[in-house]
Amino acid sequence: MNNLSLSYKPVSTLKLTLIVMLSISIVFPLLFAYINDEMTRQILLRELFFTPLRIGGITIIAYAVIQVINFFIKGYQTNPIRYFLELPVIWFFTYWWLIFVVQKIEAPVRHVESFPTDTWVFRQYIGLFMIATVFIFVFQSGLNFYKLAQQKAAQAEQLQKEFAQVRLQALRSQVNPHFLFNSLSVLSSLVHVNAELSERFIIQLSRAYRYILDQKELELVTLKKELEFLDAYFFLLQIRFEQKVQLIREINIDIENYKLPPLTLQLLIENAVKHNKMSASHPLTITVKTVEENLVVENNINTRDQNETSTGIGLENIRSRYAMVTDKKIIIEKTDDYFRATIPLLKS
Repeated sequence: MNNLSLSYKPVSTLKLTLIVMLSISIVFPLLFAYINDEMTRQILLRELFFTPLRIGGITIIAYAVIQVINFFIKGYQTNPIRYFLELPVIWFFTYWWLIFVVQKIEAPVRHVESFPTDTWVFRQYIGLFMIATVFIFVFQSGLNFYKLAQQKAAQAEQLQKEFAQVRLQALRSQVNPHFLFNSLSVLSSLVHVNAELSERFIIQLSRAYRYILDQKELELVTLKKELEFLDAYFFLLQIRFEQKVQLIREINIDIENYKLPPLTLQLLIENAVKHNKMSASHPLTITVKTVEENLVVENNINTRDQNETSTGIGLENIRSRYAMVTDKKIIIEKTDDYFRATIPLLKS
């Protein structure tokens, strides 16, 4: 992930829309007057008054239809097929808007009962404004496409920032001082009791922290590497808690062909240890297994009377990292008896 920051300066769409409406409102009266050979001051003033009303209504209709389509086809907003659906709808509402303006506004202002709709002048009126509707529709669609592109760029930039924050937070939390101090404390007691076990403990501790440091720039690691880290990490836990914590592994897929965000397993197991009581008679049992193309991590629940303070890295951290690489979602299930997290695996 690069560190480039995308910055987009929004264009005032309202200002552009007003400029287009003003331009049409000036050009159309002149066009009507030229076609009908009625270039009189009275007709020009009349058309300069009514044309902005007509164009304003058409603009609102086009904008409303586009926004309604945006709402109902989320995820397919830039699909070109939508334009073939929008234009007929806009034309339909435009036609009845023009009829309304002619019969209910212009007729009373010009002191006539109504205008006949079967004349060349009326067809010309409708035809020209339908052409204007196409122009306005294209213009509004362009603005809409530009705004959607801006939104996607802003979302991408936001996700990039969030991911950078998540990685920093994850690294700080994963190299947990309490875990390191606890590990060193266990090691200090082992040194005087079992030199061979102390050596194994040091090896596994170095493996665990080497993995933490090596993966800090990676978005995904293979399931094989994650399980190798789990072996080292869980060894340290068992030396500390002995038989109070147990791990069951049921992996039945090719672990080299699937990937997931690094330290996902460490995070889930750390949370299980942190938030549950355990004893030799009632151990905390953690099961790590694969179900189809998902990794399932499950543990029994025996909640502590007073939970430890959260490190700030949790399930939202995993969700945020997954959002950067896939549309697949993690599934969390929690009952009085068990906690289960289903993590989708990504094929290499």
